[in-house]
Parts: sequence; C-alpha cells; structure tokens
Amino acid sequence: MILSFKDDLLAIDLWPTAPGQPCWRNDWLLGLDTASLYGLLRHWNPRHYVEIGSGNSTMVAARARSDGGLDTTITSIDPQPRAEIDRVCDRVVREPLELVDLSLFKELSSGDVVFVDCSHRVFTNSDVTTFYLDVLPELPGGVFVGIHDVLWPDDYLPEWREYWFSEQYLLGAFLLAETPWLRPILACNYVSGRPDLAAILDPIWKHLAPSGVDTRGFAFWFRVAR
Repeated sequence: MILSFKDDLLAIDLWPTAPGQPCWRNDWLLGLDTASLYGLLRHWNPRHYVEIGSGNSTMVAARARSDGGLDTTITSIDPQPRAEIDRVCDRVVREPLELVDLSLFKELSSGDVVFVDCSHRVFTNSDVTTFYLDVLPELPGGVFVGIHDVLWPDDYLPEWREYWFSEQYLLGAFLLAETPWLRPILACNYVSGRPDLAAILDPIWKHLAPSGVDTRGFAFWFRVAR
C-alpha cells in the first residue's frame, strides 16, 4: 500500500528546503516512519488528524494532505513544537496534553488518525499517562493510532538511556494483556529488523539509502476496534 505512493514519496526533498516542507534527512522521523505516516494518511484519508507532539511529522501529514487533495483537518497539540508548523495546521493547542481540554477527542470518529510523539515518559500526570489512561480508552472504534519511538519487541536503544523513556512499557502492558480492542497494524521497528519485510519497500529505499537516509522506523500503528 505504501508503495502505491512511491513517486510522491520520492518527490519529498532530501534536505530541508522551505518552511513547512518535510524532508528525508532529519534527526527525528526516520525513513519508514515518514513513508508509513505519509502512505497511511493518503490511504485512509481521515477527516481528522490529531498530533500529540509536533514537528517533522506535521509537515509529512500536511504534504500527504496536499498531494492527495485530502479533506483532512490537522490539529497540533504541543507546548513547543520542534519546528515552525503552525502555518500547516488548522488548529494549534500550545499546551501539554495533561492541561488540554480532552473533549476535542470526542470530535473523532472511525477512520480518523491520532499520532503520539510526546515526552515518552510515564510520570504522575504526564502527557503519556494522560493519553494511555484518559484518552486512549475513550477513543471511538475505528480510530487509527500511531505511537512514535516504540521498539517492540525490542527494548529501547542503549543510547537512549539518559532520556528516561518508559512509554513502550505501558503500551506493552496493553499488548501482553491481549486488549481486545487494540489491533496492531504495523510495528516499524519489527519490520526494519526483518530483511524479508524491510525489502518490500526496496523500490523506494534504493533511491534514498545511498543518499544517507536511515530506512528504519520506530512508529507503532494500531487500530481501535470496538
């Protein structure tokens, strides 16, 4: 499915060129993350796309919307985005999730998309705790969710130890409990580590990998099935 957007994906610039435009060579969103976010949005054509944590992913979403002529509204929830992305959003909420009026998630319906890339830390009243305990259980059936920096079935990378990430352990509890309404779709890190699966996108990577694009991915996609 992602391959069907090969030409549009290859039209994305390698390096930053203009404000609000995505690029392949960045420090935050790796190759499979970019390709999956772009391709899934083009394929699903959601009415609403809500981000918790913004930056490169917002630009990818906006590019997918523009290229596909989608009717998707983009909402950014982030007290301080990594990039200037307000111009490509329809609604900006410049507060951490734990302070946001969560009624905005009641606007979502089947086919909509939530992408989470916030602090990755499970603390008292943190954004991650708020999402998993207050937002996720209340999302309507049919909503698609992407969580960034989830390496299941692997642990976090050793070089991330000073970040104190813990989010994937909470997600792991949902998965290991076989939560019936959480249906995995794509585990990018798992795919990246399996040569047979990673090779599916070789028609794209053969153009990008020689230019230094890291073709791995750390996003974990699932569907809320109620």
